[in-house]
This record gives sequence, structure tokens and C-alpha cells, in this order.
Amino acid sequence: MKDILRRNLGYKMISVLCAILFWAWITNLNSGSSFFGQQTYNMTPKMINQPSGLVVISNIQTVTVRLAQNNPGVSSNDLSAYVDLQGAVAGENTFEVKVNAPVGVVIEDVSPRNVVLNLDVVKDKTLSVVVQVTGKPAAGMASGQPIVSPSVVNVRGAASVLEKMNNVVVEASVEGARESLRMSRPVTFKDLESKGVFAANLDQNSLKIQPETVDIIVPIYSQGTVTKSVPLKVTTSGTPASGYAVRLVSPIPASVELQGTDELLKSIQEINLGTVDVNGLSQNKVIDYSLDKIPVPEGVKIAEGTKISVMVYVGADAQQKDITALPVEVHNLGQGLTAETIEAVDITVSGYQEVLNKLNSADISLWVDASGLKEGTYEDLDIYWKLPEGVNMVKTPKVKLVLHNNVQTGPTTQSSGQNSGGFSLPAPIINIFDGK
Repeated sequence: MKDILRRNLGYKMISVLCAILFWAWITNLNSGSSFFGQQTYNMTPKMINQPSGLVVISNIQTVTVRLAQNNPGVSSNDLSAYVDLQGAVAGENTFEVKVNAPVGVVIEDVSPRNVVLNLDVVKDKTLSVVVQVTGKPAAGMASGQPIVSPSVVNVRGAASVLEKMNNVVVEASVEGARESLRMSRPVTFKDLESKGVFAANLDQNSLKIQPETVDIIVPIYSQGTVTKSVPLKVTTSGTPASGYAVRLVSPIPASVELQGTDELLKSIQEINLGTVDVNGLSQNKVIDYSLDKIPVPEGVKIAEGTKISVMVYVGADAQQKDITALPVEVHNLGQGLTAETIEAVDITVSGYQEVLNKLNSADISLWVDASGLKEGTYEDLDIYWKLPEGVNMVKTPKVKLVLHNNVQTGPTTQSSGQNSGGFSLPAPIINIFDGK
């Protein structure tokens, strides 16, 4: 027995010593104390003075803070590590990690002393909600087209991340279901290849979504039942309050699932919800519909659990804006011809105020079409135009065009290849005009 205890005694003593040292090391990690009269703490720096319009898209690295001596009364709660983002710009930035400590406590070392963070510009993007149905209903039952409300959500986050996304996803399980399911589910993020958008170094908190959850209805019906998805239609009557206009009338959801026989469903192309009265409206309005009030043919029913509403969006009426001294180009100038510079013109456009506020002359293109024209003077020539979306032309003058055969006379001219400034004219063939 004694021989067994003495066998490899040196190795056994070393093993015991290592176990004691390992235990002491673990205890040191939890308490911050050290054999050498020092204390160390692991902590995640906080971000301060983050510039408006920027978001941190990389994970915040944990740092180790070592105090100069043992401070029995000090704990990690008394220390605060932080990174000052003042002056940061979009892209990769290096910042010094700083630590606040109680009076009398000396910070001997912070490791790492600097951290590298990626920042990006904050953007908003509206994304459609896609429902992924998993599982199988009970025997003899089938699941229909899911209905989701709202059908779109707003996501705010890093521009580089939002570029990878074209929808958000919610999952709904129908495993063993015998009747239609109604549920609320949180959304998840997928990229354009239906993969998680979060790279290894991406801070998931950099994306914010509104709303965070959506309501889902999954119709469950007997196998053999014929279903058909049809759009909802609604019209308006009346006139909004003075100075206001109906911007949009939107059924929610945009379509519903009908159940019935194949013969009955074939003849149904849409469901008409009737007319919504907008007379005197000066703000948005929501109208809820009861399913038993919606006309459908006998023998046809709307999927159980469906909720139907109509949202009427009302805003300030369209305004007009005058834009002066716009240049007019010459398109499709014949070979060997030059055109005198057309005098700048003034135009009047209309649109909603928030659109017109952003409009400037650089957003507008004006030109005349010289197709088939020969040398000569053309009075009252029509102007063609291209305007940003949401802007309509109200008033445009007619212009005078003077063409010459390769001889520059009078004012500075535009040739069939280049204008007087030396830049190339647009392509000589125009297939589609935005306006006239």
C-alpha cells in the first residue's frame, strides 16, 4: 500500500499544485484579486458622443483593466470603460479606451488600449413581410395562403446592411393544426440570398424595426376545398377638406383568400368593398369591415380569421412651383446641321409640398426634337421634358429653334455632334417621351 502511495510521488505533487493554482486563477477571474497585489477586470466599453446619423456595426470588444495595487474596497461596479466617438466618420475608426475609476485608484493597464470600430450611415427602408409556413396540418387538412398584418415594416439601420435586404421573414408552424391559426410572431432578417444578414462582426442591435411583431392568419381547411386569392377593390366619394387631397386608398390586406367550388371561384376576379366617403376629411382614416357585410356569392366564403380594413391617407393638396431660366437642349439634330442656342425658359410644375421642397433645376431635363427638320427657323416648337417622380408639368412655353447648314452665324450654335461647350448631346434616337 505504501509503495502505491509513493509511486510517481513527484508527478502527484505537481498535479496537486497545478490544481491549486488553477483554482486560484479561476477565483481571481471572478473576484478581480491577484497574487501579486493587483486586480484585473474584464469589461465591455460603453459608447459616448455617438454622432447623429451614424451607427456602430461591429461588435464591441471586451477589454481587460488592471489596477496598480490591490484595492479591497473596489469592484467592477466602481469602474467604467468607455470609448468617445466624437468626430467619428463612416467607415473604420480607431478609438482609445478610457476608464473612469474612484479617486485614489490607479489604472496600470488597459488591454487592448485601442479598439477598431466600423460605423455606417443610418438609413430607413420599407420591407415587405414574407411568411414561411412550416410543418403539416392534421390528416385530411390543408393550409391556405397566409395573411399577414401589417404587410410591410420599417427598418432603420446601417445602409450597408439594408442594401442586402429586400424583405423580412416571419415563421408560422401549422404542425397538427385542425382549424385556422391566428398568431403574433417576431420578424427576422434575411439577405437577398435568404441568409441571415448578420456577419460575424455585426452588432445585431444596429437594426431597429417597427413594428417588431406582426399578426398572421393561416387558413386551415379540409383537403379538396378549392381556394383562390383575389384582390380587394374600393372607391371613394366626396371631397376632402379645403387644402387637402386623398393621397392613397389602400385595402388591408390587398387580397383575400376565398373558399368554395371551382365553378363558383372561376367567375370571381375581385371583391368590391364599395365606396368610402372622404367628404371633409383632413386626416387619415381607417375603416374596418365585418366579413358578414362583404358581398360574396352564396357557397363562397372568405378564409376564417381574415380581418379587412381600408386605410385612407390624406395630406396637403398639390402645390405649384415656378422654376426659371432652364436650358433647353436639341435632340435628334440632323447630320451636317447646327442649332442656335435656345433661350432659357421658365416652367411651372405641381406636386406635393414635400416633393417640391427637394426639387431643383438640376433634376429637370428639357429638350426639343429636331427629327426631320432642315435648315430654317421654327417658331413655337414644342418642348419635351423629364421630371422626377411625383412632379407634374403645369405650364411650358414654346420655343424658337434656328438651324443652319454647317455655318455658324449669329449666336453660339449647337452642331449635330456637339454643343458649343464641347459636351456630347444625348443619343440621337428617343423612343419614349416623359411629357409633351
